[in-house]
Amino acid sequence: MKNKILTAFITTLLSIVKLNATTYYLSPSGNDANSGTSISQAWRTINKINSSTLAAGDIVLFQGGGIFTGSIYIDNTDGNNASNPLVFSSYGTGKAIINSGTAMGFYAQNTQGITVSNLIFEGSGAATNPTDGVMIYNGLSNNTRLSNINITNLEVRNYGKTGISIASSAGNSGYKNVIIDGAHVHHIKTNGITTSGYTSQSHVGWSHQNVTIKNSEIHDVTGYADAGTHRGSGIILGQVDGGLIEKCSAHHNGSANIHCGGPGGIWAWDCNSIIIQSNESYLNSSGTGCDGLGFDLDGGVTNSIMQYNYSHDNDGAGYLLGQYANARAWTNNIVRYNVSENDGRTNGGGFTLFNGPGSSMSGCKIYNNSVYLTPSATNPNVGAFTFIDWSKNISGIEVYNNIFQTTGGASLIDVPVGYTAFFAGNLYWSSGAAFRIKYQGTTYSSIAAWRTATNNEKVNATLTGVTANPNFSNAGSGTVMFPNQTYQLNAYKLPAGSPALNAGINLTSLYSINVGARDFFGNPIASGAANIGAHGGANNIATAIGTVIKNSAELVLYPNPVRSGDPIFVKGIELPYSAELISITGQQVWKKDKIETERYPIPTGNFAAGPYILLLKDANNQEKTNKVIIQ
Repeated sequence: MKNKILTAFITTLLSIVKLNATTYYLSPSGNDANSGTSISQAWRTINKINSSTLAAGDIVLFQGGGIFTGSIYIDNTDGNNASNPLVFSSYGTGKAIINSGTAMGFYAQNTQGITVSNLIFEGSGAATNPTDGVMIYNGLSNNTRLSNINITNLEVRNYGKTGISIASSAGNSGYKNVIIDGAHVHHIKTNGITTSGYTSQSHVGWSHQNVTIKNSEIHDVTGYADAGTHRGSGIILGQVDGGLIEKCSAHHNGSANIHCGGPGGIWAWDCNSIIIQSNESYLNSSGTGCDGLGFDLDGGVTNSIMQYNYSHDNDGAGYLLGQYANARAWTNNIVRYNVSENDGRTNGGGFTLFNGPGSSMSGCKIYNNSVYLTPSATNPNVGAFTFIDWSKNISGIEVYNNIFQTTGGASLIDVPVGYTAFFAGNLYWSSGAAFRIKYQGTTYSSIAAWRTATNNEKVNATLTGVTANPNFSNAGSGTVMFPNQTYQLNAYKLPAGSPALNAGINLTSLYSINVGARDFFGNPIASGAANIGAHGGANNIATAIGTVIKNSAELVLYPNPVRSGDPIFVKGIELPYSAELISITGQQVWKKDKIETERYPIPTGNFAAGPYILLLKDANNQEKTNKVIIQ
């Protein structure tokens, strides 16, 4: 009996983690009759891989620079272990090329624990290949979420459908813990990177969970003539609960689309808790249809944030907030610290909102964004902030501390009859033409007239709103940033003396809004009076540090400077306390909610060298901060 139990235990253990995983090598000069387990014994063809059953933890390596004809196919008999993934990658110099012709490059069905990295997947061309480049598909029922998909440093090109697709079709079955990092997807016919799953207006839940797309570039996704739906988007998240898109670029997409309603650069639909941040989206087209947006929180999106993004020169809205007909409820979203430059070339404007029949849209805070807009010959109704007159079930739209600058007569605000939004603390500037706000069927030539008629730009008895030139730096420059970070944009900063400095309303004290840790340019947000626009913090890093450090004389950090990896200790704060280590770009890199001993070590490992801010808060909610230098 004891032997049977031991045998069962070992069998179970080996099914969870294969202790002796195998590495297989493929080379154009190899031979499928070889063992495949060393470079000198490399296999030759993808067919050899497909005809083999791969165990959890196995590694398949293709010779860098080599060309391999065929498609990689795996299913639930291969690997299928989230904690011990199969790996497909290159060895030697450069990336191997998987030339799949008219078939998919990589297809995984009903399996998990997959890492695909450092490979090039190439189809026969967008006009001749009818498939996806890389597809990870869950066709299981019973709300089964498979886990641990890592797609890193891939180039995917010349496919007729989607470049990289994470898909499912039944209930809430799908994937969790998905990372797509460093993808270069281009010359694709339908869409660049997508997630999708089952949806309906009565659906409860989401197919996928915890999906990250970062450091990726998607361009020349043309779309095509499909009267039934939009074609030609860069990144689309659909049916995701908990997602992040950051530090990506989407551009020159959608040129062959004909459908009205999409495509766009980077957007999400039917999702919950999505963060879209620090991305650039530009020169996206609507084709002969409409949209061609930069960024979008679309139908059914809830509890999500768009921040630190840079949108410019798109056919459609820089930032679209919309509900398609009969979508799930759209609610509780935030758009902050973004820049829009010359968007809305054929439709929409800097910001555009709409709601479709059979849907509801409520609860959106739009604050500290900067919009710069010039007229467009192909969009005479272009405006910095616009509503589309479709279905009127829109409520709870709050617009604070934004800069809306237009030139040549483009509208500042255009809200049609039957719609409403609340504006406070914004700056409006129309150069080269008269001031113009169109609101509920009336055109206003001054803030004062608009305020009196509508109670916008008034908080209780306090009059808010500014009409003045913000004196933006390098406005309208059209600079392309990627692969550099959006915060490095040398435009739309506020110089000394700008009327937007310290002219906004305090959203925290007035409305209990958590305004975040940093502005578009990476400057920490100081307490007290707020700037208007995306440049919400101090003018430079040195000033910002000086502003944030307060009550620091009695706060002792030792050692400081500190060598990376060594602990730092604190004196001068009442116990117990919480601690946060914040990077100079405003990102929280470490946090501890409760510290009860003076000798608690604050970790400094795995952080880049440079200045940080240590923020401490005692049990009475009193804050102390000081600068930390990690060397």
